[in-house]
Amino acid sequence: MKTKQELAKRYGGLCVALCVCALGVALITNAHLGTSPITSLPYALTFMLPLSLGAFTFLSNIIFLIIQKMLLGRQFGIVQMMQLPAVLLFGIFIDFWMWVTAPLISEIYLWQLCLCVAGSAVLGLGISLEIVCNATVLPGEGMVIAIAYKTRKIFANIKVLFDISLVIIAAVLALAVLGEVVGLREGTVLSALLVGQFVKLTSGWARQLKPLFWIERHRRLIRAYRPAL
Repeated sequence: MKTKQELAKRYGGLCVALCVCALGVALITNAHLGTSPITSLPYALTFMLPLSLGAFTFLSNIIFLIIQKMLLGRQFGIVQMMQLPAVLLFGIFIDFWMWVTAPLISEIYLWQLCLCVAGSAVLGLGISLEIVCNATVLPGEGMVIAIAYKTRKIFANIKVLFDISLVIIAAVLALAVLGEVVGLREGTVLSALLVGQFVKLTSGWARQLKPLFWIERHRRLIRAYRPAL
């Protein structure tokens, strides 16, 4: 019973973390200075087909999940499958926050910059909470983890290459279909630089929440593995 309660807390915390991350994505995107790198491909697709940003986020992450399955084979299990409901919820949250934050859209450049920075801060906080919950990750991150595991390369380096690849694919696809690049501006670079810094700034506070989510066997794992948080 205790384990079930602790798991419920961790997945409940994950829901909160995903909601916060989605708010960050919405703020960055509605700043109209370019969306975040991880959202660049879904955002470009919204200009080509009549689906929402949340819907394309979900669909693109299904592809990432399939790639994980191909990479991990029999090692792909229930933990990885839990990424599917997580990203479905994430997509719903994105559409909700895109609607809620729509009144904040402005053509004033200084306001747009403030909105982008605020979104990066919120996204950084959400990522810190997501890590602390130790429930599951989104398929995009899961695919990067799988690639790093199979290639024995550093996760951070693979993550950078993954984000760059998404931006390039989004740019090439937009140019081919629309004749112009959409969603890639200075805000894309700004968010790419700031989110990681805000993760560092908020991780100290997030550490204090560990006892709420981490069961004993995960504490033992941490002592051996010593992750970033």
